[in-house]
Amino acid sequence: MEQTEIDRLRGAVNFSNMRDPKNAQALGHLSKAEREEFALKTSSLVLYLGLEVAACRQAEETAVLAARPKGYPLEELNGINVGCGDRLVSPCLLPIDIMRTRPERTFGGEHHAYSQGAYLALPDELPFRPGSVDYIVSLHSLEHTANPVEVVLHWLDVLKPGGGIGVVLPDWRYTWDARHDNNPYGHKWNPTPELVKRMYNRHWSDAAELEAIATYDFKLSFNFVLRKPGEFTPFSRHRLEIGLSGRQLAESGAVPA
Repeated sequence: MEQTEIDRLRGAVNFSNMRDPKNAQALGHLSKAEREEFALKTSSLVLYLGLEVAACRQAEETAVLAARPKGYPLEELNGINVGCGDRLVSPCLLPIDIMRTRPERTFGGEHHAYSQGAYLALPDELPFRPGSVDYIVSLHSLEHTANPVEVVLHWLDVLKPGGGIGVVLPDWRYTWDARHDNNPYGHKWNPTPELVKRMYNRHWSDAAELEAIATYDFKLSFNFVLRKPGEFTPFSRHRLEIGLSGRQLAESGAVPA
């Protein structure tokens, strides 16, 4: 885009509220790529319109599900969704969140939706044994943690060998700068794909492989997938299926009396 066009549009946009209908009117003639460029050059939240909103959400959810062990349907895996909000992604995922319903005192910024069925836990204190979870997904939650390096190391600890972590983060250049975020539950740091690569090289490369990063065509956010080395072993009912029947247990005297 020419700078003159950017300057002209800058005067027509309400940057304090990108959901203002006049913004869609002012920027609606631009392509998605042009609106992303406008957001980058004006340090503003990128505006997606119409079907683009649903397409972006679908791209994010498809990207995190790539973390599941290869060759297994979701129904056969034990996965968790850390920081779920209203992004449950799949009924086969166990939602983990910091609250189930809106509290009496509105925090603001930490959520725009709540899941009644979520298990209550903090992202760096998951209630699982080491090596017990098949895969972990997290959409737009890791940026709210003050120490993402330690959080991901904790997730890698509870992950099974061969399991994966799928994360979606906002790209701050198309959202907002955490250095100016005064909300205690808001963004704590400024994610970019380049920063995540540096974090991986410095902190996670000994414990996981960076399998994918920034694989979909929306600038608002990006994804990455970490894979824990080792051979994956799925849950099996085999121990139950080869066990003794109730009659056999009774005849053997193994049941409590």
